[in-house]
Amino acid sequence: MTYTEQKEREHRFALALRMGLPIFFLSSVTLFALFSQTYTSLASLIVLSISLLGIMIYFIFYLIYQSAHETITDPTTYAFTSEYFFKLGSKALLKNTQTVMMISVENLWSINERYGIKNGDKALQNTVKKLDRFFRDKGYDKLPIGRYKGGDFLAFLPGEKEQYRVLIELFLSKYENHIDNEIEIRVGIVMVDSRLSNNMELLTSRLYELHNDRLTAEKEEFYSINELEHEILEALEHKRISIGFWPVCCDDDMFDTSVKLIDSEGRLIHQSRYIPVLNRLNKMRFLESDVLEKIGALCNEKNQNIVLTISPVTLRNPHFFEHALTLFERYPKARNKITLLFEEREYCHQLERFSQQIAHYRKAGYKIALDRLGGYQTTLLYLKELEIDIVRFDSLYSRNIKKAGYQNIIQGLNLSAHLCGAKTWMSMIEDSNSDQLCQSLKINYRQGNYLGKILTLDDITKKETNI
Repeated sequence: MTYTEQKEREHRFALALRMGLPIFFLSSVTLFALFSQTYTSLASLIVLSISLLGIMIYFIFYLIYQSAHETITDPTTYAFTSEYFFKLGSKALLKNTQTVMMISVENLWSINERYGIKNGDKALQNTVKKLDRFFRDKGYDKLPIGRYKGGDFLAFLPGEKEQYRVLIELFLSKYENHIDNEIEIRVGIVMVDSRLSNNMELLTSRLYELHNDRLTAEKEEFYSINELEHEILEALEHKRISIGFWPVCCDDDMFDTSVKLIDSEGRLIHQSRYIPVLNRLNKMRFLESDVLEKIGALCNEKNQNIVLTISPVTLRNPHFFEHALTLFERYPKARNKITLLFEEREYCHQLERFSQQIAHYRKAGYKIALDRLGGYQTTLLYLKELEIDIVRFDSLYSRNIKKAGYQNIIQGLNLSAHLCGAKTWMSMIEDSNSDQLCQSLKINYRQGNYLGKILTLDDITKKETNI
């Protein structure tokens, strides 16, 4: 029996006491009244009995109703519910430093799809049991495990995360990719500790960042999560934005952009840090609107094209849409010189509306580019459904461009893109051989450290002055 199941049993026992003791007390009062002959008539006895019965029924009904709202374990996995886990975790964080872990069954979707939801539920149950048993064997008998959502579980232990790093590595060496009842289960674990923050929700958000980006401990920040959020919001409010320009080889001058925020001490806050925070606070659109405004102001008479990465949610947002369409009224020289690049994992089912928006962007003077060709299936679907000017290959293909198999796929995707009316773009070119292969495969745009480093605005200005 896991620790969470033990806690559930204790909770049920306490509930039974809450139900039983008052009923026992009422029964005792009734017997005392009868034996003491306080109620001598039949009518008084009936009134007493009906009153007691009504009170007991109402009390039992109330407790049953309350118990439905006081469930502390998830009925599928028998881990704590997220509400109860957060309650426990918040109390523990106030006492001392805690290490919070997120354990993810990363292939839950494919398990449900192939083997059915019941087998997916069993895989989750067995993962919780394995985790509990592993830590029990290591001397941690009371491991609070909560199901956050889907295949993601949270757990916490006292102390700093460094003391658990070896244990996590041992667990993953055994269960990272394992077979259970003929089902392959893939498990991933990331962890933080409360030195970053004593807010459980912020720690959970950080765990998702680590899980999505697979950041290592060596890439931790200069500040806690609370300070990071404050620095990001301050940088956004005061428009402290740094834009890097990465040259792209093509017929005209073209620059990809890299956007970072600047904190109060002049340090750069990278995209992997500020994007999750701004998404959580619903403020990503404000940053992207500010960056678009800056890019518009930078455009001049020269025949340059600047690529700006925009999230698809922002691209479809009516407020951003209106702001983007009126940009050229303020900066007429920017017309036909800005490319909006986006990528999307999930297919947008309101495609007709999205297609109309894309058409309006292009009509106003923007170019539209798609990212991750060959990486996301959505990119191929959008390529055939939307009016796309440029499509960029997934970085997987640039890293493996020297392999014959990848070259064959690149040729096919390149031809498909050209037939759809889009030009193609390969990034992350790091040497001469890769560059020559790109040219031989007739890729339109090429980009990478071999072809040019990221420039500042001052670098571009000096370059134009020298010309």
